[in-house]
Amino acid sequence: MTPALYTTLLRTDADWNLRTIPQMHALGRVMDQPRGKLLGGSSSINAMMYHRGPASDYDAWEALGNPGWSYKECLHYFKKSEGFNDPNLPVGHPRGPLTKRTRKPQFEGFEPEFHGTEGPWQISYHHLFDSVEGFVRANVAEGVPFNVDFNGSSTIGVNRVQTFIQRNAVRSSAARAYLGPDQLLLNGKPKPDRGRVRIVYGAHIVRVLIQMRQGLKVAIGAEFLDSKHEMHRVMAVKEVLLCAGAFGSPHILMASGIGPSPHSTIPHIHTLAGVGRNLADHLGVPINFRASPNSHVIATQRKLNKLPKVLYDYKVNGIGTLSSQGAESACFARLEVIAPEFVAREKANGTWQDRSSGPQAPHIEILFTPAYYRHHAKVRAPDDKNYFTLIGLLLNPVSSGKITISDVKDGKIETLIDPNYFEDEFDTRVMVEMVRFIRRLGAQMRQDPVCGGVEVFPGVDKVPNDDEVKLQEYVKRESSVYYHPTSTCRMGPSSDPLAVVDARLNVYGIDRLRVVDASVMPKIPAAHTCAPTIMIAEKAADMIKEDWKDTAVTQTISAKL
Repeated sequence: MTPALYTTLLRTDADWNLRTIPQMHALGRVMDQPRGKLLGGSSSINAMMYHRGPASDYDAWEALGNPGWSYKECLHYFKKSEGFNDPNLPVGHPRGPLTKRTRKPQFEGFEPEFHGTEGPWQISYHHLFDSVEGFVRANVAEGVPFNVDFNGSSTIGVNRVQTFIQRNAVRSSAARAYLGPDQLLLNGKPKPDRGRVRIVYGAHIVRVLIQMRQGLKVAIGAEFLDSKHEMHRVMAVKEVLLCAGAFGSPHILMASGIGPSPHSTIPHIHTLAGVGRNLADHLGVPINFRASPNSHVIATQRKLNKLPKVLYDYKVNGIGTLSSQGAESACFARLEVIAPEFVAREKANGTWQDRSSGPQAPHIEILFTPAYYRHHAKVRAPDDKNYFTLIGLLLNPVSSGKITISDVKDGKIETLIDPNYFEDEFDTRVMVEMVRFIRRLGAQMRQDPVCGGVEVFPGVDKVPNDDEVKLQEYVKRESSVYYHPTSTCRMGPSSDPLAVVDARLNVYGIDRLRVVDASVMPKIPAAHTCAPTIMIAEKAADMIKEDWKDTAVTQTISAKL
């Protein structure tokens, strides 16, 4: 998959095309929830940003009663999964650049002790638009420090982002990294069998099968519908792993009779109050700017006279515009730095809520994308001039939502997604401060020789900086989700009434059933959640091997019903 074209996968058959229920506190909006409906899940359709978040987030997970989940212990698994491509190595080196390119060493630094080089998941610095330099300089001028490596000793600061893009400028999804392209296709068609792993394409899990054995509720297998809508049953020799994500895993548990309360049309098997609760995500609000005519942004590369070189650079050298994932730079900052007056006012009013994990954990993120971007690329630029967009992400939301399921209708159960965005007004006020900070960055960039920039949407004439009511309305109208749902089957000690799994990811009250995905995160990290999710999977693999090390493997049984 060409990195620059990732938005073309949204709202297609590669996307589950999920949507929220109307959001009461967000002007009644129904909001898209993009999720990958293909091998690799959302790692196959997202923006390819590799970001772990602050160390203190994982230490906080452990402090909540989850032994083994400190950053020190998680770091091993981050590094185990990672095959970092060092831009300083010579061309042709297996972990170096594929071809010679214009180097900007100040934007390609990293701290080696925090990175792995032998893992299957390829992480790299890829294409860099010159306009990124203007964004970095603007942040530094506003007091945000330059950070040599977001995934190193600190995540606070501004720099370009690391990505899961291969040396040859192709997306390194979880499927490509762990299954490999040679195993995915056979004569252009999906391979159904790969040694001990059998992949059933087009299958939909209906429920986990639970049976009473010696007084215990035990997961013994699962039922699924194949692509022809025929029902099958597969039996587990050891245990069942549920890896359907923050929307899918609670749905399957509830459809299996495991959840907060009995469902009117589904036999109830086990009560777990936390299933589907604690939904958290990162909302982002954009401001669009017209860049200067000589700036280096995506629009300048779309001109007809540029296209031959763009295509040649990508196909032959694996560089250029098409190798960019579009969100090339970011700043991670605390509110005390970008909005000190706001923090002082909130504290004076007794309304300050610091949900970060510590003083080195960011409250907000500002993304730079060298294009006009709104509502997951649904809204196009008004003309073919040069644009860039600054997007403010709320990393520590106070509001939380839930996942529920519908009644069975025509043999189907719908996933009902209620993120409850802006239920807590503090979230709205923080996002307003991000808009104000973005405008200050825009003012700095306007003077920059490689960028320029005049706000075109919403425009200070329509949404003035001193009009809190209009700013809040704008935030609620224009915010979009940024694909990071978590915590709907959260990990916690047995004393936590809303914990769904223990520290080894076993579902409470159901033997031989484990959840392994972003839904188990006790709290949403101040991170792009793909990297933490892969880390969880790596750690879970070791735990599963430890738990079954003295048990022989035998063949599973599958039968059509």
